Amino acid sequence: MGLSANWKLILWTVCMAFLSPGSQGRNRNWHQLIGPNGSSGDETGRALVLAFGYPVVEELLARRVRAAQIAGILRLTPFIVAATIINAVVVAPVFLQFLPTPYIGTWMAAIAILLGVTLFKWIMIKGTPIELASSRDLTRTVRYATIFGFLWAVVPIAAFANGNTAGMWIASCVTTAMICSGGFALATVPQAAFRWVAILFLASSITLAIHGHAYMWPLFFLLLSCTLVVIGSVTASGWLFASHFLAEAELKHRGELIALLLNEFEEKASDWIWETDAAGCLRNVSGRFLHASGRSRQALHALRMVDLASSLDDGDARAAVADLENALASQEAFRDIVIGVDVQGEGRWWSLTAHPVFDDTGAFAGYRGVASDITEARRASALVSHLAEHDSLTGIGNRSWFLKQSELLLEEQRRSSTANVTLFLIDLDNFKVVNDTSGHPAGDELLRQVAKRFAQLGEGSTMLARFGGDEFAALGRFVSDEAARAFAEDLVNVTRKPFRIGRRDFAVGATVGFARLGDGGDTIDDLMRKADIALYKAKEGGRGRALEFESEMEREVRERRALESDLREAFDLGKLNVDFQPIVDARSGKVVSSEVLVRWLHPTRGEVPPDTFIPIAEHAGLILPLGSWVLRKACAAAAQCPELESVAVNLSSVQFMDPHLVEHIMSVLAETGFPPERLVLEITESVFLQDYGSASRKLETLRGHGIRIALDDFGTGYSSLSYLRQYKFDKIKIDKSFVDEIGERSDGLAIISAVIALAHNLGLEVTAEGVEHQLQVDALRTLGCDTMQGYYFGKPQASPVQIARIRKEDWQNRTPSTAPRNPSALGTADPQPDAMEGLKVDRF
Repeated sequence: MGLSANWKLILWTVCMAFLSPGSQGRNRNWHQLIGPNGSSGDETGRALVLAFGYPVVEELLARRVRAAQIAGILRLTPFIVAATIINAVVVAPVFLQFLPTPYIGTWMAAIAILLGVTLFKWIMIKGTPIELASSRDLTRTVRYATIFGFLWAVVPIAAFANGNTAGMWIASCVTTAMICSGGFALATVPQAAFRWVAILFLASSITLAIHGHAYMWPLFFLLLSCTLVVIGSVTASGWLFASHFLAEAELKHRGELIALLLNEFEEKASDWIWETDAAGCLRNVSGRFLHASGRSRQALHALRMVDLASSLDDGDARAAVADLENALASQEAFRDIVIGVDVQGEGRWWSLTAHPVFDDTGAFAGYRGVASDITEARRASALVSHLAEHDSLTGIGNRSWFLKQSELLLEEQRRSSTANVTLFLIDLDNFKVVNDTSGHPAGDELLRQVAKRFAQLGEGSTMLARFGGDEFAALGRFVSDEAARAFAEDLVNVTRKPFRIGRRDFAVGATVGFARLGDGGDTIDDLMRKADIALYKAKEGGRGRALEFESEMEREVRERRALESDLREAFDLGKLNVDFQPIVDARSGKVVSSEVLVRWLHPTRGEVPPDTFIPIAEHAGLILPLGSWVLRKACAAAAQCPELESVAVNLSSVQFMDPHLVEHIMSVLAETGFPPERLVLEITESVFLQDYGSASRKLETLRGHGIRIALDDFGTGYSSLSYLRQYKFDKIKIDKSFVDEIGERSDGLAIISAVIALAHNLGLEVTAEGVEHQLQVDALRTLGCDTMQGYYFGKPQASPVQIARIRKEDWQNRTPSTAPRNPSALGTADPQPDAMEGLKVDRF
């Protein structure tokens, strides 16, 4: 890039050279035009400001540049002195015609003194090269140029002031010549050149103004153009000078660096020259070769290179001996043959490159080549390969290594026409609990111990790998299905034993899905897919067990995926509906609330129960948008029915784990205008099994906004009572399974009575679900149940306004025969008893 691309920097630099030469070390404004690293985007700007004395390089280099600038002027000193004397001799006789002799004598004396000082200093330093110069030396040069400039500025002013024609012609010629010659002579120090040119230009301009000649303006513009040319030339010369010096300095620096690197290479290089004679025996052994081989010169002269290659007892080294022998026997050039050499009991690896040598008669005379020790590079490569194929945490194989080895094993199985390979996929149970409660270091140690147990279990018979997280895989040959099942059970059982980490014991367990290689030419991807399906089914069945893949599972998976696709389409196209089931006050019989139910009427499958499609929605990631839609739909509809005291919406555990749950619910309430005091959120104990730590905080936040919380399906879990102690609820709902036992089992009625008494003592409201008979209504009223819901009180409706119109007389004393038990009244396609409860969103 040339100077033209840095016009702002040039203009500023030139102006500062005119206005304040010698202030470069003090003025810091140049930082605004130069980049943060001392350059204006390239070396051009840096060279320019360096030529004008600015500290854009390290001080030592700057001192060298200043010395070179001053030396450039000193080389021209004899010519400058001679030209000055000639000009003075020419000017003096002419000016004596119209100026007093003392004036001329004084001027000549001043010129002579300055020339004398200049010649004296030049003679003093002539034999001593200037290597370093300070900014003060540069300022002194500018000062000399300024004094000379003022002395010669007297010439045109005196001539034009007196109006002598001969004097004006001589002054004009001398001044013009001095502007040009002085500017170019001082070009290596642009500040001095600019000061010289500026003084003479201003003096000439003043003389033109004093004389007032008719041709003043043309002469002024001629003078200006000449001055600008000199300024531009001086700027370019200074830049070229500094650029050249910077380039030389950079080349010198690079040369020193290269020399340093070469010296270091010579000291630390692992390469050496080797030679053999026609018989293959080593000769002309260098010191580097002696050091690398760990043998004496006499011992090496008695050996061949093949003998050295045979000294290491290693499989790869033995294979390399044959390659080397063939290469040497061919009497042709070869390169990068790797051999193993025993060096004082240590295995070292050399890379050999050589070309044949022939004598004057053309006969083969041996080999000459280069050898290098690549042991460290080989070890590094082996380490990289190991890290690329092994899990850094546990030391066992990773997914990439496992798949590669599995492909090789399956190919071997195909060639041998056998099919006894089994692939196992293993997931640890409750591993997240360890990470969350004891930190990731404890989780890492647990994974290491698990990998160790798995490795000991399958040692010699299976390949083991960690796929990531708490997922492991194993592949091995098993002679029978029973042997494969036994190994899978062993994988489960070995994780049931506690793991000691620090001072604590952890029990995690594992779930295993496995698949046997069939006769249909399965690939590793097929085995992985089948084992993954079996693992999913095992988890679905309760974890902590091993399950073998069966073809029926694949059919179920296909159906599940088809149902998932249909569910996505139904949700996107708005084919899902919400209904409202009435909840009545047990004492007054008035409908006081309702529970929201989700309906999906499939075009070919008919009514799909929520307990079928809700788990699919959770697995497919649809539960959050679906839950948001249900909540918004329910609140918007219930807001139009103020007769209902509340509306209940079920939350799934996935929804409850959403960190933005509270914000989202409050946003929906604000959007629909539904009061939070009228909203009841129903949750089951599965929420507390999956949401660690934050459940209590979320419940408190929701209740703080006025939203009521109900514990659904109370009594069906193994720790429902403990949840009543740990968390705050407003209502509990007795599960339908207990209500069904009224009139059939006395212990069922006793349980309901105890639950109602317990809830009332805790200040909780009680709702009984699944009420279908008058006997159940009477019993629940007698036991003090607060509210009841069930098909007995009426079918669900699409609008809460419709269920709000249900009166006590509509259902009181209704006999079972007159209750609308026909599911067609609900619009269902499949008749099923207790359809009402079947439509409830148990986890929604």
